[in-house]
Amino acid sequence: MKTAFYDDFFEKGFKKFSEPDALSLIRIEEFKLLNVEERTRDNGINDLSSTLNQRLSAFSVYLKNKYIDPVWEKSKFNKYLVWDGVDRDNQGWHTDLFEGYDLFFLYYFDDTSPQTGGSINFKWNRNETQQFYPEAGDLFLVSNTRGFWHRAESTTVTRRVASFDFTTAE
Repeated sequence: MKTAFYDDFFEKGFKKFSEPDALSLIRIEEFKLLNVEERTRDNGINDLSSTLNQRLSAFSVYLKNKYIDPVWEKSKFNKYLVWDGVDRDNQGWHTDLFEGYDLFFLYYFDDTSPQTGGSINFKWNRNETQQFYPEAGDLFLVSNTRGFWHRAESTTVTRRVASFDFTTAE
């Protein structure tokens, strides 16, 4: 069941939300992220403390229940990753199709601005684009299907982001 609430997502490949309360749930400032650049990500298997794993897992359940299940009843949560910085790979337009999930969330722990960089950009219909400078607590639902692209801008400030990947089974 696709609702009007998700029209932007289906048309443009993304939808912006705000979840500032998750900042106090996750408390990312209590942890040092080990891997920051060039496609190396901190993940629950190797790099994250059990406490951070528990907090990210709790948030992934919340995201699935609130945003995914009402539209994609047969969805499956795949994984979360968390990182600091912007990979050179991700500064060009791209999709993550090869990674095997069809939608994901990006959750931002830090503020960005035109002065510091760190924007997230979306492209659809070949040349329509929109740019955002996320603030801490911003959440983007992103389509990982053909025709939708995204890229991240380099930054001079700490830019910690978590992704939560889902397969919708549709």
